[in-house]
Amino acid sequence: MRLEDHILVNQSVPKLYRLISDLENHANLLPGYIESRIVQRSGASSILQREAVIHGKRRRWKSEVNCEPERALHFRQMEGPLEGMQVHWNLECYGTRTRFTIIHDLEVRTWWRKWWLERFVAKPAIEKTARLVLEAI
Repeated sequence: MRLEDHILVNQSVPKLYRLISDLENHANLLPGYIESRIVQRSGASSILQREAVIHGKRRRWKSEVNCEPERALHFRQMEGPLEGMQVHWNLECYGTRTRFTIIHDLEVRTWWRKWWLERFVAKPAIEKTARLVLEAI
C-alpha cells in the first residue's frame, strides 16, 4: 500500500528542512503528537520514541529516522501495528516555495489484510494524519 500527499510551502528548502529535522520538536509541530524523543543517535540516523493521539487513542512506537540534509527525512516504524512501514518526507525546490511530499509505504502480504487495511483502517488514518501534518507545516 502506497499513499502520497503533498503541499506547497511558502518557505525555502533550507528553512523548511531545519524546521522538520528538529526531531524532538515534532511534539510541538505535529498535530496530536505528545512525544518525539531521540533515544539513540548515530551519524545521520536516530531512533525516536514517539507518542501521539490517533483516533482518540494514545499510541506509542519507535521510529528509525535517516536524514538527507535539505532533501528528505526517511522514517521506518520499528514497532507497533504498522511495524515496517516506511515514511518519506521529501523536499523539492519549486520556485521560491518548497514542495513537501509525504509518502507512506506499507507492505501487506495477505490480500485480505491488505484489502481491510486499505479500506477501513490504515489508509483513512494515514491519509488524515498526513494531511494534518502537511497543513501544520
